[in-house]
Amino acid sequence: MRRFLAILLTGGLLLLGPLALAGGASAATTIAPTTTCGNGVGNVGGRGLICEVTIANRITASGGSATVTVRECQGAAGPPATQTACTKKTISLTKPVTAVTQCNDSLNGGGGTLRCSVKVTNEFIGVSPGATAVTVNQCVGSAGGGGITIVCDPFPATTSGATITQCNGSANGGGLVASSSCTATGTESSGAALKINQCNGSANGGGALIICSANVTSNTSNAAAPGSSPGATPASPGATPAPSTTPAPSTTPAPSATRAPSATPAPSLPPTSTTDQITAQRSGTSPLVLVGLLFLVALSLITAFRRYGDRREVR
Repeated sequence: MRRFLAILLTGGLLLLGPLALAGGASAATTIAPTTTCGNGVGNVGGRGLICEVTIANRITASGGSATVTVRECQGAAGPPATQTACTKKTISLTKPVTAVTQCNDSLNGGGGTLRCSVKVTNEFIGVSPGATAVTVNQCVGSAGGGGITIVCDPFPATTSGATITQCNGSANGGGLVASSSCTATGTESSGAALKINQCNGSANGGGALIICSANVTSNTSNAAAPGSSPGATPASPGATPAPSTTPAPSTTPAPSATRAPSATPAPSLPPTSTTDQITAQRSGTSPLVLVGLLFLVALSLITAFRRYGDRREVR
């Protein structure tokens, strides 16, 4: 009976182990302006951890936004293809991401495989802050013993307060897997407050593998900032744009005077028209009228002479 209970208890612990690991992974992962993944997990022998964070920051003079994708896998140690217990989330944020903290103080139980990466693209919209090589602090106090070291690029890299701090105090358990590496590349800008802190104090068990990388890229976009009119030239940061002068309204020309309509000439009539004949009669006496008058005078005289003769005969 006791042996049966011992076997049952051992089986229960074996079942609870992965569940506890999964619960820890869930609690250790957040997607926010300060993003985290896989911190303080897998500190038993033969565990594997993968955290892949991809960030697209859009930075404006007044703030910005971000799109963040996190892929996390936890399970038995081994190649990435064997990591089947994976989750992947993509979230849009109303603020740029300013910090990524992941894979720290994890997989210290021996024989662990740690693969963590961060890729950040800072797109500056409406501002041009410039870009310089990213600052790095990595591989300090790591890979002690065993004769195998981490391939670190750049190395040495001990910048205080660097943008990328990784692989410090890690892989000190001896028997490090030869393909272990830590790399940091890219450009940064004073216009983006960003810190990446990963793979520190991790993979310190014997026979561990650690592969960690961080890349930051800063670009200036020609796209208009949100709320600006299309085609507007973005102002340099800190410069107060001069107010645009409102053009004076153009003077409305006085209406041109309306010319009085010209008199419509009377239609010309042919020479033989009635109007010409009447005008001609009014302007002078025609020969026919004179003849008529003379005829009337002669007729009156003849009549008068006949009456005079008749009177003499009666007497």
